[in-house]
Amino acid sequence: MWQRAPPTRERANARTRERANVMGRLTTLDSRLSTLEMNSSGGYIYVLYGEDTFGRDEAVQSLKQRMRAQPAGEHNLTELGPDTSVAALRLTADAVPFLADRRMVIVRGLLGRLAGRGGGGQRRGASRARKPAQSGPDELQALLDYLADLPWTTSLVLVEDGRLNPDPLERAIPRGRAAIREYPRVLDVPGWVRNRAKLVGVDLDEGAVRELAVLGGSDLRRLDSELHKLADYADGRTVSRADVRELVIGRDVAVWSLLDGLAERQADKALRALRALYSQGESPEALLGRDIAPHYRRLMVARELSLASKEERARVDVADLGLNPATVGRWSDQAAGFERQDLERALTLLLDLDRKIKTGETEPEPALEVAVVELCGRLG
Repeated sequence: MWQRAPPTRERANARTRERANVMGRLTTLDSRLSTLEMNSSGGYIYVLYGEDTFGRDEAVQSLKQRMRAQPAGEHNLTELGPDTSVAALRLTADAVPFLADRRMVIVRGLLGRLAGRGGGGQRRGASRARKPAQSGPDELQALLDYLADLPWTTSLVLVEDGRLNPDPLERAIPRGRAAIREYPRVLDVPGWVRNRAKLVGVDLDEGAVRELAVLGGSDLRRLDSELHKLADYADGRTVSRADVRELVIGRDVAVWSLLDGLAERQADKALRALRALYSQGESPEALLGRDIAPHYRRLMVARELSLASKEERARVDVADLGLNPATVGRWSDQAAGFERQDLERALTLLLDLDRKIKTGETEPEPALEVAVVELCGRLG
């Protein structure tokens, strides 16, 4: 089994310097966005949209980092969601910057909501019960009218999922203030992996490139995460296809073992898998938010579906509920071992753990291990 080579002090220092430079190099991915804000006498209106949400979100992160680097930048950075009204946006964007020359307002999903196609950029799991105060052509026109009056001291960033027609925005935004960029779906995934590997600082042979492209598919966030892990494990040597299969597939197997252990209430099995994932560099925060909490949510959905009538199930699109139609039966079998209150208590426990980790009230690794033991017991 491939083990990470013990780094020499020189190589460790070189790798540390490389990691410190990665975020700096990320800002050069889109040189146009990087230079507009710095060279302008007033704030720009950015419209960042497209199916490549990973690339789009990196551009947003780059803008936020540069804003935070300005004097009082953190105090002049505001983020709003799709339910924001145009009146609320105006109130925020018209505010005078605090002890600075510029403020930045980032709004996710507003254009999509006003165009009637939902709140693009809204995080999964956000409440859908809350209705926006206004929506429709009048509100959209109010936004377009406001863009011409946006104060020069404010940079506005409109972030959207999927495609949109930029023509009305280009006409509404004053000349010289528009920075409209589409991030289309990445079709050449192997090419993306090669370029990203250079940015991360890891050398891949062609077999490793193609293996990663196959395993990661179109999930660019996962591919980026795997590249960083491979860079740490390779420690300067060229990564082969065998390395990718061992590290990436090994991670998936460990996750499946962890989730199966939780579903079967076998604490020893779940803990072995959890500690194996820790040894592979997985963080407890990522495991909690990406794997364990969604696992119990799917069990809850599967249990509710199993109690519904055949006619009710026929009207439900399980994909919209986060389940793969091909695996609904497996989820239903696992959910049969739980009462509804068991799953509700599990989700409450995980929510409380997430809060404690984020507020620094507990140490993440041991706290997640304790939670796994409690989840495998009879929650009461």
